[in-house]
Amino acid sequence: MSILTVLALLVGCNPQDAEVSGTYVAYLANEGSENVLRLERFGVPVSEQAADLGLTPVDCRDLDYLREDAETSEDADAAVAAERLAGVDYNAECLDEDGERKEASYFTWLNQYSYWKSEGNFGAGKKLEAWRTEAVMTTEGDLQLTIHVRVPGIGDMRFGWVIDPDFAPTQCIDGVDGSAEQAVDGNWLNGWSAGEESGTLWFLNSGSYQINPSDNGEYWYLPEDWRAGHSFARFEDETFYAHSMDYNDVYGQPMWVNSYPGGAFDAPRGSYGAWRESITESMTGLTDFMDLGKSDFEPTFKIEDNSWREVSDLDETDASGLDGWVGVSPSWVRIDNPANVTVGTLVPVTGEFQIYLEGVAAASKLIVKGEFKINNIREDVWGYAPTLEERKYEENGTLGCDGEPIVDAE
Repeated sequence: MSILTVLALLVGCNPQDAEVSGTYVAYLANEGSENVLRLERFGVPVSEQAADLGLTPVDCRDLDYLREDAETSEDADAAVAAERLAGVDYNAECLDEDGERKEASYFTWLNQYSYWKSEGNFGAGKKLEAWRTEAVMTTEGDLQLTIHVRVPGIGDMRFGWVIDPDFAPTQCIDGVDGSAEQAVDGNWLNGWSAGEESGTLWFLNSGSYQINPSDNGEYWYLPEDWRAGHSFARFEDETFYAHSMDYNDVYGQPMWVNSYPGGAFDAPRGSYGAWRESITESMTGLTDFMDLGKSDFEPTFKIEDNSWREVSDLDETDASGLDGWVGVSPSWVRIDNPANVTVGTLVPVTGEFQIYLEGVAAASKLIVKGEFKINNIREDVWGYAPTLEERKYEENGTLGCDGEPIVDAE
């Protein structure tokens, strides 16, 4: 076998479709993290070898309840110290100058659990290499970028995102002859991108929901047509799921555009400058990460007020829908030249992204952001055509907006 053939096979097994560089911070839950459990199981005491593993203890839990069972102050202090992660100066890191506990405004879990923080930069010339990158156009016509980064001492961290390049929700409207017809429900991508200096913005909003302000046990999930993208990750033994767009604050209350200062729907549409500014300030999360979280990572939140949407009749009578709602997105993708998102593109696709994910089996968290240059987009050869959705449409005789069966879904 020739050397060229061998090289071709190696490249095929380890694709490099994109140049990616960025930063990440992972908070591995001290209790329940599969990575921490694995290390301990194989004789690696994390608490003793944290520095060698590149891990930093983060522990701002309120453990005052432990003092209730202690008979003396010495016993109380010993009980708290026994539960606290070693290497944490609670007074210096978790209390303000008045001795009060610092509270996280957005990442409230920093006050609720103890963590081992893993943080670093990746990309060409950085300490951590992005050793495998895959850019694929899926059978559904979505662009998927997957990145693999090997973290010494822990293992492979692979993460990525998927967006619909042609994202354009539709709705049924009355046609000129009285029949129903399909129409584009506004230009969502243009509306989302209006505040960007350049490029087109996608919110990774799959799985997002609003909470009924009259019944906080009722969740309004975004319909499939409104979902523009998704993110995913696995850090060696731990699987993470996407934390999607937030339409409610930490208390479950909706962040309406027109809900302040005079109450829901009391203020005219557009008079929400102060409210939006307050959301921007409370959602920066910089204090959370750089202080409580001991991190250099500065998250970038995208705030969408949906003010570009055409006002519907629901604005004055109902809280459901997107009209009048504010959404805070910690997960997003911005592309400079979306017209070049095609299989085998001859012009590199460039942009940036941020994804925020939460552990499936533990309270672990992961946030990654970076820049990308996709040099090659391959076609998914393992997908199915027609898609499952298209097959089910035809199998069930699902009717379209015009009342006719959907055979070939668009």
